[in-house]
Amino acid sequence: MNTPALNTFACLLVKRITEQGAFLDLGEGKEIFAPKSKQRTPMHPGTKHIVYLFVDEHTGNTVASSKWNKFIETETIDLKEREEVQLLIGGQTDMGYKAIINNRYEGLLYGNEIFEPIETGDIKRGYIKRIREDHKIDLMLQLPGYEQIDNTKQQVLQHLKNHKGILSLGDKSSPEEIYAQLKISKKAFKKTIGGLFKERLIDISDHEIKLV
Repeated sequence: MNTPALNTFACLLVKRITEQGAFLDLGEGKEIFAPKSKQRTPMHPGTKHIVYLFVDEHTGNTVASSKWNKFIETETIDLKEREEVQLLIGGQTDMGYKAIINNRYEGLLYGNEIFEPIETGDIKRGYIKRIREDHKIDLMLQLPGYEQIDNTKQQVLQHLKNHKGILSLGDKSSPEEIYAQLKISKKAFKKTIGGLFKERLIDISDHEIKLV
C-alpha cells in the first residue's frame, strides 16, 4: 500500500506491541507508533484500526492516534446535501457505520440503507444525505431515485463498451453477481437497465445485456 500522508486518517494494521504502545504498518517497510495514551481501545497484533497521523506537539514525534474523533471538524460544515464525497469507513455501531468524510468530517451510514458488502477501512464513494442542526451528518452510498439512475446509466454503458458490448448480467442475476461487477445494488441495477431499455440503448435477457 502507499504510505499515508501526515494529517490524514488511515486504516492500519498493528504489527507489534510494547509496554509503551503499538507499532502500525505504514507500508513499504515503514511503521508508525501509537502510544497507549492515544489508543481508544487497547491494540493487539493483527488487528486494524482507523487512526489519525500527526506530529505530537509535545514530543515532536510522528505518531498515530485511534482517538480520531478529536481530529474531526465539527463547527463549520463545508458540504451540501447530495454532494459526492469520499468516505473512509470507520467502526460499526448499533445504527450502522461511522465514516470519515473527505478526511475532515464524521458521518453515519445507516445499516438498513446499506445494500453492499462493507467493512472498516473500506474507501467508498458516498453522498451527503442530510446535515442536521446539531452538525451531525447522515450519509448514503447511492443517490435515490432518478438521480441514481442518471449516475449509474453512464457506469453501465461504459462497462458494456469496455466489454465489447456484452454484460453477463440480467433480470435474474443475483445481488452478489451485480455488486461484483458494477458495485451497485440490484434495485439500482434494475431501475438503470429498465431506463436504458426504454431508451432502446440495450437489449436484456435473463442473464445478459447487449448494447443495441
